Amino acid sequence: MFSGAVLALGWMLLLPLVAQERFAATTGAQLQVQGLMGDPFSGTATVTAWTLRAGESATAPVLARGGAARAVAPNWSAALDAAPSTRIEIEKLELNVTEARLLPDAAGRWPLLAVCSAAGLPYERGGAVGTASRVRIRHLHLRVETLVVRDAASGRETRVRVDWTGDFADLDHLRPVVTALLDASRTAGRSVAR
Repeated sequence: MFSGAVLALGWMLLLPLVAQERFAATTGAQLQVQGLMGDPFSGTATVTAWTLRAGESATAPVLARGGAARAVAPNWSAALDAAPSTRIEIEKLELNVTEARLLPDAAGRWPLLAVCSAAGLPYERGGAVGTASRVRIRHLHLRVETLVVRDAASGRETRVRVDWTGDFADLDHLRPVVTALLDASRTAGRSVAR
């Protein structure tokens, strides 16, 4: 019984470090998580807060941040496997985003989409941004509070409170998510302008 408790404690302490190291090695970005709890028996992982940065440095620009998140996957060892050819199936992902930067950088690249693509979830089917899909999310429940977008008229970055919620099924690319978020930001922007 004692050895089981020690193994469970070791799993809970090492999982955040291993997950963050694998993510950084795969994407070049930094994913910081707080309050990560993993249950290897049910395949469930939950976090209380998270921050995604464009690079591994603490001063790298923040691409997105959020609160509670929960993921259910039948085989977490695949997600932690370093092999880029390993297919990752996530049964359910509930993600609360407090802020996301959905805009291109000065060079015309979309850093948030590039990180997602490097992680295995490209912008569109066929991998037009990055590599081909290696992640499939059976059900995504996404809640986004604020988007940072670029105002087409002025060219400056604008924070738009969207308070948007959406559900997606059998997701293996980000085009439907990005389309829905950009539509939500335009709708929210028009209602603020009135």
